[in-house]
Amino acid sequence: MKNLNSQKQDTFQAQLAKFKKLLVGAEMAKLSSIILIVVSLVLAYKSRENSFNVMLLLIGVLSLVFFIDKFLSIKDIKQKSYTQTSLVSSISKLKSYMAKRKKYEMYFMAFWILTLIPSATTYFESNIIGAIGVVLYIAIVAFMGNLAYKKTDKEIALLENTMENELQLQ
Repeated sequence: MKNLNSQKQDTFQAQLAKFKKLLVGAEMAKLSSIILIVVSLVLAYKSRENSFNVMLLLIGVLSLVFFIDKFLSIKDIKQKSYTQTSLVSSISKLKSYMAKRKKYEMYFMAFWILTLIPSATTYFESNIIGAIGVVLYIAIVAFMGNLAYKKTDKEIALLENTMENELQLQ
């Protein structure tokens, strides 16, 4: 019986470690958005002579700030200590967080990137090349983001199933 408890504890610790890695990934999304805000602010500073570009860049910054506030907050998911039951609850919260974030992230990122078009076109010989570059970047980000969400969804589902099985064995 002691071996069975030890095995359950090891499984719980492994699942807790996986869960915490997923939380780190969520924090990295927030950090990435903050970096994008800094990029926009730097571009706005460099384009300060062109008020239209500055206005668009600042609108992009505001949209990212709104996105961070509404969709990237994980304060309801983080806990100081975890039990098996609380971990299952936190996994469920993470799952709904990811679904909500996935639903809106590409819209906000695409909008932010579109606010960069006027600034991006000033760095290329042709406005068309700059616009095509931005559109291509949106497509690449969308594709890579979709792959990342699929992987994360699989990890959350596996984590959820493992923890539910552990609770049923008790």
